[in-house]
Amino acid sequence: MSLRGNEAQNLRLLSEARPSQVTVFRSASGRSHLKFNVEVEGKTYAAIMYEGDWTAADQERLKAGSVNLVGLWDTYANQPSFTVKRLLSQAPALPSTSKPLLKIASAQVNVASIKKFTSRNQKVHVTYTFTVNNKTYQGVVYAGDWSSVTLDALRSGKATLFGTWGTFENKPNFITQRVER
Repeated sequence: MSLRGNEAQNLRLLSEARPSQVTVFRSASGRSHLKFNVEVEGKTYAAIMYEGDWTAADQERLKAGSVNLVGLWDTYANQPSFTVKRLLSQAPALPSTSKPLLKIASAQVNVASIKKFTSRNQKVHVTYTFTVNNKTYQGVVYAGDWSSVTLDALRSGKATLFGTWGTFENKPNFITQRVER
């Protein structure tokens, strides 16, 4: 798997993704890439595997049905896209210490509070505040977990949040992994 810089820590697993419209695309530089759509949790996204990251066997597996993909979220044409680095034969087991995702339905997001910030590691994160049951909390979406779709959902003012609780500056902080309208 070819990774640049700090891409390794931003890798994500898409389990049981359903690929469609798998085609070989030749770039202007003459490289052959695989382009396809991938459906995950009822939503469809553009996806790509760059030359050197895929084999003919990978192309056939993508055409055969559900797969487990490891890659990076990115944006293409102002829409979320997934750059696939590797296909897995089966999804890895989650460590027993992992926390289950919590769901906060109908959170009132303070649109004026939504801000991007760059960490010391040069990663861009998003912070915001939200209100549930007349209590206001802070939230964060770390680099690799947010896209323009995530920001649009937060900016709508009302969203369903998925994540885990942590603390920041001794206050509860919702570490957000997914946002839906």
